[in-house]
Amino acid sequence: MIALSTAYKQALIAVKLDGKSAFKSLDANCKHSENVLYSIDELLDSLNVSIQDNDALSVVVGPGSFTGIRIGVALVKGLNKGNPCKLIKLTTFDLLAYSYIKRYHPKDVFYCVIDALSGYYYICKFAKDGELLSNAQVVDSESYQAIRETKVGLKEENLGDTELEPSPEELLELSEKYYSEGKFVSDSELIPLYLRKSQAEVSLENKVKKNI
Repeated sequence: MIALSTAYKQALIAVKLDGKSAFKSLDANCKHSENVLYSIDELLDSLNVSIQDNDALSVVVGPGSFTGIRIGVALVKGLNKGNPCKLIKLTTFDLLAYSYIKRYHPKDVFYCVIDALSGYYYICKFAKDGELLSNAQVVDSESYQAIRETKVGLKEENLGDTELEPSPEELLELSEKYYSEGKFVSDSELIPLYLRKSQAEVSLENKVKKNI
C-alpha cells in the first residue's frame, strides 16, 4: 500500500510492501508538486521494492488546501492508471479523528475543525469511538465559536482546543483499517472534497456579475 496526504501544508507519505514499511513527512514549506512523487520513489528504493508490487493506493481528498488536494488526487489517479490498484479515499477529518482517538481516548463527542480562511471553518462531528455524526460542512466564525464540544484541529493552523500533527504512521494505520473493512472506491469516486469555492473562483464569479 501507498498512502498519501497533501491536503494541508505538511505532506505525509507511507509505503508498506512485502511486510516492510517506510514513512516520510515533507516540510510545511516544501512544494508538494515537486517533491511528493520523488519522495515516493525514495521510499520504494529504501525498501528495495517496486511500485508494480503495490496493490492499494490511499489518499486524503480534503478538505484543506485546494492546490494540495488536487495534487494528491491527481497523483494517485496517475499511479493507478499505470498500475491499477484498490483505491481508498480518506478525508482530513478522518485522519484527525483517528489520531485524536488513538492519542487521547476521548470520553465524549468532538468536532474536527480546519481553517477555511476568510472567517470560515470546516467542521465535522464525531462520536468518541470515531463514528461520524454529521456531514462535513462550512460554518462562519459565530457558529464556530458557539461549538461547546472539544474542537480538534491541525497544529500548523493553531486551531482548536486540541492541536494535532497526524503522522504518516497514523495515515497508514487508518488506510489499512479501511482496507480491512473493504472501503474501496472507484476511480470516478476519487474526487477532491472542497466544500467551498476557492478565492479565485469567487473573484471570477464577482467579476462576471459586474460585467453582466
